[in-house]
Amino acid sequence: MMARYRVGSAGLAMLLSIIFSTAQAGDAAARRIIGFSPDGKYFAFEQYGELDAAVSGWSQIDIIDTSTDEFVGGKPILVLDDSEEATKTVEQARAEAAKQAAPILAKYAIAERGKRTASDRFTFPDDEVGYNDIPRLEQAAQKWLSPFYGETRISTIQLDEILAVSKADCSASFDDAKPSDQVLPGDKTGKARGFRLSLQGQDGKPFKVLHEDKTVPGSRNCPTSYSLSESYEYTPPGKPTVLAVLVQRFSQGFEGRDRRFIAVTGQAH
Repeated sequence: MMARYRVGSAGLAMLLSIIFSTAQAGDAAARRIIGFSPDGKYFAFEQYGELDAAVSGWSQIDIIDTSTDEFVGGKPILVLDDSEEATKTVEQARAEAAKQAAPILAKYAIAERGKRTASDRFTFPDDEVGYNDIPRLEQAAQKWLSPFYGETRISTIQLDEILAVSKADCSASFDDAKPSDQVLPGDKTGKARGFRLSLQGQDGKPFKVLHEDKTVPGSRNCPTSYSLSESYEYTPPGKPTVLAVLVQRFSQGFEGRDRRFIAVTGQAH
């Protein structure tokens, strides 16, 4: 098991000094949990922010089939205008994405249900983070979560970074690594930084791999690191508990590091 992250007084002061303001354009997503369907088969959440390369808001709503961990319809709902003339506000983008998602959310009766079982409060998932502060956020992020209540036998959710196949040339993302980034040995030709998510029981031993990248899609923009933000679970009547784990993905953007969220879903057994 990875050593648990502890924040000393100096580190805590540094983190609490981060200023959150939409007035400071930063390509760092905030998130809103929408919830699960009554049968636990679907999970949805929204992430949104303001592009660092243009004064334009964006919103993405992920609706995920928890039995396959795939997007409903094959892709997320994304409202984004990255042109230099873009003027769409965050509020306008969110309203448009919500309108597009509404029929699907209604079809599967996805609503606020389930509970948060673990979180790293220093990921500040409710806030849009100024891009100058994202490197500090990335450096402080942790790669484990320990659920403090719930109906499963999970003691730890563990994230490990791995090399996975990539069609994009991600060599620069490895060259841009900081001392705090996890070192990945091996030939990185045709590879990008991916991740494995495993569940550990009360005995500290892994009992399930919830996710393991075989390939890294181009939409991740050659990640520089991953870390864990939150976990949610929901137990439908008479059915197994389902999980949704939010992973932070960092990559190099136009003006600095970007942050996005990836939801990994599946059953907790």
